Amino acid sequence: MKRNQIVSEFMANDTEMPLHVIYQQLRGQSHELKDMSEICLATENEENQRTAMEYLYVNGLFEELKVMIDKIKYATNRVNRKSARIYQIMYERKTIASTQIKPETPSKYIKAVNRIKIYEEDITVRILKDLVHIYGYFDMHHYGKIGTFNESIKRLLIQVKDPLLYELFESRLNETLFIYHWKRNELILSRKYGYQLLKKSNNLRKQIDIHNILAQGYLFDGYEQAMHHISVAIEMAQQLSYERATYGLKNYTLPFISAYYKKTEGISSQDSAEKAHIALAEGDTEKCIEILSDFEQLTPFQQYYLGQAKQDKYLLRTAYQRFIEERDDYFYARLPLEALNALDQ
Repeated sequence: MKRNQIVSEFMANDTEMPLHVIYQQLRGQSHELKDMSEICLATENEENQRTAMEYLYVNGLFEELKVMIDKIKYATNRVNRKSARIYQIMYERKTIASTQIKPETPSKYIKAVNRIKIYEEDITVRILKDLVHIYGYFDMHHYGKIGTFNESIKRLLIQVKDPLLYELFESRLNETLFIYHWKRNELILSRKYGYQLLKKSNNLRKQIDIHNILAQGYLFDGYEQAMHHISVAIEMAQQLSYERATYGLKNYTLPFISAYYKKTEGISSQDSAEKAHIALAEGDTEKCIEILSDFEQLTPFQQYYLGQAKQDKYLLRTAYQRFIEERDDYFYARLPLEALNALDQ
């Protein structure tokens, strides 16, 4: 079929084809996203509308998603109406400016979704609610709480009958498992999910996020492997003019990995903590201590930097305990543990 003929036929038919049938015809085509987004926005079938919102979200088509949310948020269909409310929360989380994110923002999203009355039979809405919890706890660094919601989604997924909606939800579950296993320091499992996601995702912004996490996941394995993923992520972000990602990659991940390997020539950061980390890597412990002494409270990362600068075992042990107890972050808990072992040599 010629390009857009599938779209034209969809628009012309009085009875809508299921979205998963259309998707099979368009899948992998160079114009898939354009044609699918056009069909998503045109669909009037209630089941198709639910799948359409998820397709737009997973593929990073947030402007189109917002149009759909506004179209469906007052729908008579209960599942669609409540789904639209949850997608609104997800849309806000994805599009909020970095400067507007406050410490209470993630818990605000969780409270908002908890206020929505959800019935046991509304499987789609229950999965969406669990996903908001996962994203909220991820943003709050409460990684241990993610596991419960992963298991809940696995159980609910079995009841999703639409093959495209199932595939889209499964990709979201795999993304959360990618992060969950990384934080559990289960790196073989984490990378398996990461590379699967890279292979299957058409969403370039999502690919940037995956490369960013893979880069961090290779921190203890080698500079070249970590830098390969961070370089790919930065290049993609710049090509897309994705300023939020470019800023985060250049001011956090890149200087963090560079400072860990003491390869900081030409590396800088606008983030004060990473400035301290760079100073530490360059042997300027006084500058590192001076920067961190201005902080009212230290994160486990900052406590680790300070512990290294001062060669202070108590600070390093505290940082280790905080990574485990406050964040359930067994991967980054390796940093202060490594520093403690070095001091004992």
